[in-house]
Amino acid sequence: MLEQGPDTSKTISRSSYAFLSGTLLSRLTGLGRDMTMAFCFGSNPAIAAFMVAFRFANLIRRLFGEGPLPSGFIPHFEQIRSHSPEKGAEFFRDMFFSLAVFLLGLIGVAELGLIALWKWGSLTPDNVQILYLTILMLPGVLFICLFGLSSGLLQCERKFFLTGFAPAAFNVVWMAAAWMQRGKEPSFAAVVLSGAIVVAFFMQWAMLAPKMMEILKRSLSWKNCFKPRLFSEEMKLVVKPVLLGVIGVGAVQINSALDAVFARYASLEGPAYLWYAIRIEQLPLALFGIALSSALLPPLSRAVKDNLFDHFQKLLRFAYRRSFSLIFPCTMGIFVLGACGVNLVYGRGDFDSNTTYNTVICLWGYGLGLVPAVLVLLMAPAFYAKKDFRTPMLGAVYSVILNVLTTAFLVFVLEWGAFSIAVATSACAWMNYFYLSYHMSKKMGSVWDRNVAFSFIKTGSCTAIATGTTLLVGHYLVLDPTVSMLLGNANVMFARNFSEQILQFLALTGTFGIVFFSYAWFFNAHDVLELLGLKRKEKSYGTESI
Repeated sequence: MLEQGPDTSKTISRSSYAFLSGTLLSRLTGLGRDMTMAFCFGSNPAIAAFMVAFRFANLIRRLFGEGPLPSGFIPHFEQIRSHSPEKGAEFFRDMFFSLAVFLLGLIGVAELGLIALWKWGSLTPDNVQILYLTILMLPGVLFICLFGLSSGLLQCERKFFLTGFAPAAFNVVWMAAAWMQRGKEPSFAAVVLSGAIVVAFFMQWAMLAPKMMEILKRSLSWKNCFKPRLFSEEMKLVVKPVLLGVIGVGAVQINSALDAVFARYASLEGPAYLWYAIRIEQLPLALFGIALSSALLPPLSRAVKDNLFDHFQKLLRFAYRRSFSLIFPCTMGIFVLGACGVNLVYGRGDFDSNTTYNTVICLWGYGLGLVPAVLVLLMAPAFYAKKDFRTPMLGAVYSVILNVLTTAFLVFVLEWGAFSIAVATSACAWMNYFYLSYHMSKKMGSVWDRNVAFSFIKTGSCTAIATGTTLLVGHYLVLDPTVSMLLGNANVMFARNFSEQILQFLALTGTFGIVFFSYAWFFNAHDVLELLGLKRKEKSYGTESI
């Protein structure tokens, strides 16, 4: 293993930018994939069933592949390899092969149970279709979980670009399968797409395999790379944090699966509305929240290992400032640019005006929780670095309970439809944020100081002015329906001509960007200006907590 240099805000910025640039490229292919799905299939109920099945099949992936595994692996790996790079490489090797054996057994048991339920369960035809598609997708989860662990290794080596870019392979395979099935009967197309998902998962992991082997061979011989000690003693160090992470993530993912069920109850097309909306909402979440979170965990773990608490706090405060300067403008952008953006991306083919309207309001519902979702992503690594996995787990469980209760009330009692599910998800994110923030203040001291507060105020002021200006320009100059929708009008008209769509989007995006960055310069919003490579003298307000 290569010796790592000191961790600073600059190294975190470089790491997050590397992850961001790779993720941006993969998200662009994901955007192409979603546009292909929208154009070829729209919100057809058979494709909505495919989307529900995809969520169910991804449950194991979320439980063991993303979140719990890297979060449990990285702090222990950093501790072990600080004493011996060879021991660190052996720790990863043993964990990789043990995870593969465990997942093969788990997936096998799950497949047998699902097949039995499919054959002999008393299910409706609609549910039978979802179950069958889930059975087809499930084997691919093995590869995506191995991808999650491999990503943790590469992130410890500051190889962030590749981990961000690798999902592009997944998206390309999916997109190719969708184009091949264009014009086919949707139920048959859903079956083919489900098979393609397995290939796509494998291709995503294969993108990391060569670099993973290169890192291992620095400390291990080729022969020793393939001589694992299955379920070794060192792995016991990771079992508890991973299990706690699994409980927390499991609660969230079970809730996500229930969201799809609630949406299906609200309307047959409901899961499709949520799918298309969350794909857009997750773009800034992945680019800025996950990028910073992924870049933050290894340095925080090293700071804890070296007992550098002041440095730990400095890195965390920097991440808070940088993330808010990125994510709050994106949040308001969702509201003022969401209608023209959704219409530009999806508004053609089988994606009609009614589908566009419902997707936009679902996007707004998710947008309400974007800021707390990103701040939670930043706080969680702070707990993980200190090997406190219980607090984030409890926060996730409590917020999910609130989410389920809120969703059930909004769907079954108020009958708000798919939109209510997005709103409940945002309420869940806020609850989780307040819970983690309270416990962070008690255990680690407040992350808030005057510099953080003034950075938030400056960014918020610039964003508010840009938002108001863009709404006025959209309503009076380019016939954007956003203001009418915000006033409760469901019978709005969307431009269906591509030239009109792109002109409307460019006019509003240009207005928002020009006004936002102009006022950022005027207010000397330092964290915003740094994003453009601009520098003005920054006034320090001290570090007194507020």
